[in-house]
Amino acid sequence: MDEQIQLPAEDLPHLGGDSRAVGVGADVACGNQRRIDRGRELANVALDPFPLVGEGEPGAAIGETLRDRPGDRALVGDAEDEAALAGEISHGGRVYGFSATLRGLRRAALLPLAAALILASAASATLQSIRRSYGEFSLPRVRAGTLKIAAASSHGRLTVLVDLRLPPLAAYNRNLFSAVSTSRLNVRSSSSRAYLARLAHAQSAAAAELERAIPSARISYRYRVVLDGFAVSLPARKLPALARLQAVTKIYPSVRYALDTNQSPAIIGADQIWATTGDRGDGVKIGVVDDGIDQSNPFFSPTGFSYPAGFPRGATAFTTPKVIVARAFPGPGSGAQGKLPLYRQASFHGTHVAGIAAGDAGTTAPAGPDHPTITGLSGVAPRAWLGNYRVFNTPTPTGYDAFTPQIVAAFESAVDDGMDVINFSGGGPQVDPLSDALVEAVRNVSNAGVVPVIAAGNDRDDWGLGSVGSPGTAPDAISVAAVSNSHVFAPSLSVTTSDAPPTLKNVPFEDILPIPDAWTSADRTLTDVGTIVGTDGSPVERHLCGPASNPNSRGTLPPASASGTILLVSRGICAFTTKAANAQIGGAAGIVLVDNRPGEANFIPLQLPLDAGMVSDLDGARLRAYLDSRGGRAAVRFVKAFNQLNTGRSGIITSFSSAGPTDFGHQLKPDLAAPGGQILSATLPEALGEPFAVFDGTSMATPHVAGAAALLVARHPTWTPAEIKSALMSTAGAAWGDTARTQEASVLLEGAGLVNVPRADDPKLFTTPVSLSFEDLDVTAGSARHSLLLEVQDAGGGGGTWTLGLQSQAATSGAFVDLPATVAVPPGGAADIPVVIRADAAAATGDNNGFITLTQGSDVRRVPYYFAVGRPGAEITPVLPLKKFQTGDTRVGKSNIGQYRFPTSPFGPPPTYTGAPMDENGAEKLYSLHINQPVANVGAAIVGVSAGALVEPWLLGSRNENDVQGYAGTPVDANLLTNDYRLDVGVAGAVFPREKRYYIAVDSGRDIFTGRSLAGAYELRSWVNDVTPPKFKLLTRRVTAGRPLLAARVTDLGSGVDPLSLVIEYRTNVLLGAALYDPASGLALFGIPRSAPPVRRGLFKGAALAADNQESKNVDQIGANVLPNTTIRRINVRGTARPTVTWLLPLGTSCVKGSTSLAVAASAPGKIKAIRFFDGKHLVKTVRKGTIGLYTASWRTRAAKRGPHKLRVVLQSRGRSVQARRNVRVCR
Repeated sequence: MDEQIQLPAEDLPHLGGDSRAVGVGADVACGNQRRIDRGRELANVALDPFPLVGEGEPGAAIGETLRDRPGDRALVGDAEDEAALAGEISHGGRVYGFSATLRGLRRAALLPLAAALILASAASATLQSIRRSYGEFSLPRVRAGTLKIAAASSHGRLTVLVDLRLPPLAAYNRNLFSAVSTSRLNVRSSSSRAYLARLAHAQSAAAAELERAIPSARISYRYRVVLDGFAVSLPARKLPALARLQAVTKIYPSVRYALDTNQSPAIIGADQIWATTGDRGDGVKIGVVDDGIDQSNPFFSPTGFSYPAGFPRGATAFTTPKVIVARAFPGPGSGAQGKLPLYRQASFHGTHVAGIAAGDAGTTAPAGPDHPTITGLSGVAPRAWLGNYRVFNTPTPTGYDAFTPQIVAAFESAVDDGMDVINFSGGGPQVDPLSDALVEAVRNVSNAGVVPVIAAGNDRDDWGLGSVGSPGTAPDAISVAAVSNSHVFAPSLSVTTSDAPPTLKNVPFEDILPIPDAWTSADRTLTDVGTIVGTDGSPVERHLCGPASNPNSRGTLPPASASGTILLVSRGICAFTTKAANAQIGGAAGIVLVDNRPGEANFIPLQLPLDAGMVSDLDGARLRAYLDSRGGRAAVRFVKAFNQLNTGRSGIITSFSSAGPTDFGHQLKPDLAAPGGQILSATLPEALGEPFAVFDGTSMATPHVAGAAALLVARHPTWTPAEIKSALMSTAGAAWGDTARTQEASVLLEGAGLVNVPRADDPKLFTTPVSLSFEDLDVTAGSARHSLLLEVQDAGGGGGTWTLGLQSQAATSGAFVDLPATVAVPPGGAADIPVVIRADAAAATGDNNGFITLTQGSDVRRVPYYFAVGRPGAEITPVLPLKKFQTGDTRVGKSNIGQYRFPTSPFGPPPTYTGAPMDENGAEKLYSLHINQPVANVGAAIVGVSAGALVEPWLLGSRNENDVQGYAGTPVDANLLTNDYRLDVGVAGAVFPREKRYYIAVDSGRDIFTGRSLAGAYELRSWVNDVTPPKFKLLTRRVTAGRPLLAARVTDLGSGVDPLSLVIEYRTNVLLGAALYDPASGLALFGIPRSAPPVRRGLFKGAALAADNQESKNVDQIGANVLPNTTIRRINVRGTARPTVTWLLPLGTSCVKGSTSLAVAASAPGKIKAIRFFDGKHLVKTVRKGTIGLYTASWRTRAAKRGPHKLRVVLQSRGRSVQARRNVRVCR
């Protein structure tokens, strides 16, 4: 599926009315330039006699969820991006009305609630309006794009990795290392070759056993170095049989992973190592597992390099004496391009990553759209060799992804090729570590003597704490967070008054669209909105929002009070669009938003109806202070070009950088921080138009640490990967939590801190473990305590007595960390330190974290720690058995749970960016289910709620609300490939769950702006092993040309149909979403609004898409299809000049009784005079008015005879009549 293709220019007028408010474009992110898909929603309708749920709301779709590529910046799904004004505000010449209820997109009210959704009876039909508005991030019903249909389907099959009984080569035994003087595994030694032969023999026997037991199973990749096993596809129903095979010890799912430096090496001290030691990574090999390296880029000039012995390897046409290996690992559906180590039309990321790690020193980057000419570029380890291992080659709607089988194979090849460091700047939502093959693979990469460095992820803005992704969650990985650079590449603004301080010159300005020429050619007036007197006689509130009772309404800025000026406005409290609309009321020419996140300014993730941009919180405070000293106004001028602006604000944790603890096990991650904001490096001109570009992301931070590890490998070849990790972590410095760099960031954000290579070169001590993650202290039954041993080992010069201390960052009342005062480390030896955590019975609940410090003279070494104190409310909540369907009410009973975690913020940050991310104050209900054999998935969905309610399920791994099962366990769509991604779809689940007991908590919260309770009645649907997509049947195959009603029947017996997923493609490149859906009958209606192109006469061949609720939880790959629970099929519709009518309900040959709904889709070239419904010759009803082409009537069958009946419908229009028949049975 590809929904990012722009319509030809001649078709755009069909989709856009007001060019300021509505437009259609591709969702593209290149450097700092972004465009947003937009479309117009269906007008309001009212259908009778069908009960329409959720109708009466305005339908203008403002924007579409953005995707994170290629800049790696996770876009903000905040409350401020969600709501718009509850009243009426002029918006670019048009008037819009908005609902104040947020997150109400996903499910309409169920009327009647007691109607069983499994009944396909016409009498129980309840057409529900598919509400699409998620504030500004909505799913427009009309978009530009196409639906791509896979060449082959493998629905019902799974792809898994099978672990066999023998340990892989890397874990077998340290005697296989080639020499005592190195920590590297020699795969080509005689002992290694002998053991590999033994593994091959055992795998052949296991494969034979598999073929006998499951003949339909197919083996692809085989592993012997970092895993002992193979990847296999098989029917889902055969999963228990696979688990019973004698040779099989464990089954892993195939997880999907996405792609997650002029001055930046100096931020981690790499330049000091170059200067003092001369080491620049000579002789070290860095394997980059990514989307390919462009060996021809000038950043990888082979001048001065030569191949080491035994190289080049792989596809030698893509190698040079600098890039010495080039391999490809084709993923599912990757085709011919998947076999290439570099695909110039799509590869861009791996080249950027490789340049940061080992780009040649002294390279010049020519000017590009997002940067000026920059000289003196260098990677962190510029003399290191590079290995190219391409795994991101499976095309998806959001780019190119990779999967576990290919990544494990790439890791294995990198170890076999003798790489010293592996960089993996990718990731995906964490799954249960016991079900994650990459946890084991990363462990054995480290066992083989190779340092694994992996991105933490870019999800904190979206998911909060608990957002570090796999495989960065692997204990043996060095997981890397991102901090700011010492400069930015951006447009700027300057205060032009003569007394303005230097800090107000060249202030970085993140604009949405290019700055208007009028702002650059002459001075403009910047006004602090808080200095304007409002309509209530008080200063206008600086957030430019409505009153506290409804922030997303009109504020107090008087009309014309800011005419022609640019307003300085604070971010937060209300939606971006509310601020913009209020500014328009005041006559403002634009707004400058002051960010409320630490670090450099973020961009505004949607287009506003007036020119706007953002400055950092610190720059905004300086601007405001200066303006206030001058009566609230000053002259400013803007610069449109992207220049390098030195801020001196390096080391600040970026707001997108993923945070710990891990969702499963609550382990402390990330491990380290490095520059990941505004990084200039190499890329491909075919993909991005230029050979160098500026990216943000932990993808960029990771190769900084990979380069640092390479420098340490060169300096200390006998150090193990664990020792290199310890050296980097114990010597790291502070990463900052505020823009002024006065407060150190939490260890949940920075890990051990910002890398300092010179200190890591002389660590004095090695510690095991490198961080302390304790079990949570549950004080429900009284006081609790846990203890761990911290081993410290002399790393050279570290013998003697060290003083222990505690550097607490967060502590709850009644919780304590006990340490001895000192520890004596024997020269060349090691010592153990007992660390005890305890909490009183009355201790306050919450997180405790910080550092344990070891001090000897001027040397200070730090070990981060984390634990939580809790009294789980789920422990005192009654438990009910989970059924296929059941009802409940969160208004009835007591609330024992207010927050669910981890992750902590699936709905995004709160409107103020501070405080609790949720308040689930409904009377939660707790349901239990037990998984006692291998299954593909499990889940539960809220399929209906009472009016005004928003009810949400959560999947817990125990009776503890802090044990949410990762992203998939939240109510939010966690599948990046779906249209609903990051929306509250009311579905919680897991893929390949472990065999154990799980709990579904059903709860509700408050409206995040108004505080209104969202509690109510609900219907819950659950499933296990849903591996088949919905069935889609087009009903209206012949329609009148123009804008007829298209209808389909879409059903799913497993998890149920996701109404938001329903899309029809017509006119080659127009995507039309469903307007209405009835879960009882499966009837889906696609009304074509005036904003959409008409259906032409003749046959058109289109496509249709439908997904089920399980698809929103598919963070793992189920089979060969990237969207296994999605149907994409071809459809044929003929447009005619004649009237047409098609029966919709009742369903053909169905059994009806009582009062039954009759429904048809009808269209004609002119006005329809009448629609007459007949039972045989008996007239049931004449209908003269329909809605969007839907005509309905009620048939009272009580007086009708039992048995077969022939229904007819007759359409009359302009002297013509057409009819259609439907056979049904009347039952009693």
